[in-house]
Amino acid sequence: MQNRAKKIKLVLTDVDGVLTDGSMNFFTAPSGEVVEIKKFHAFDGIAFHMLRDFGLKTGIITGGNAPATEFRAKVLGMDYLYYNFLDKEPALIDVQKRTGITYEEMAFIGDDLIDIPVLKKVGLALCVKGARKEVRDVCHATLEATAGQGAFRETAELILKAQGYWPQTIKNAEAGTIGKSKKAEVVLVNHKETRGF
Repeated sequence: MQNRAKKIKLVLTDVDGVLTDGSMNFFTAPSGEVVEIKKFHAFDGIAFHMLRDFGLKTGIITGGNAPATEFRAKVLGMDYLYYNFLDKEPALIDVQKRTGITYEEMAFIGDDLIDIPVLKKVGLALCVKGARKEVRDVCHATLEATAGQGAFRETAELILKAQGYWPQTIKNAEAGTIGKSKKAEVVLVNHKETRGF
């Protein structure tokens, strides 16, 4: 696991069931529009900043398309957001072409069956506790964190420790400089607009 984590340059994740607890919460706005609400964990938010501080890229590949996810990606300075990708492998192939980062240098966190093709391709495949058995079977490790309870943070700490960045992360925390690195302008790729992609 340590050897795999040492090589990682890009950390990708699913949203529902990883960054959230998997619940689908909807309400009707006064305009009549139906809006989806997502609940994210602060531990994960800080983890995106910590990774960026050491030059690691981050992103999301999701089958959904909630505006809350796009807002979160922009606030945290993620590099990539692929949405409406129920088939996630084309998104992984695209991000590889865009970055030149090899699959061996990528990590992905998933929980459900549609994550399996990507998990089987990356150098570090992780899943949340409570992921489907078929997903756990193809992952290199199952995280201690459950859905929506800091799985991305656990992954970030694993990678930063393996790469020797953890002592500096603590120093950054003590100095109040976590997340002071320049945020990326997120690349948004909507599968509905990229048929034949």
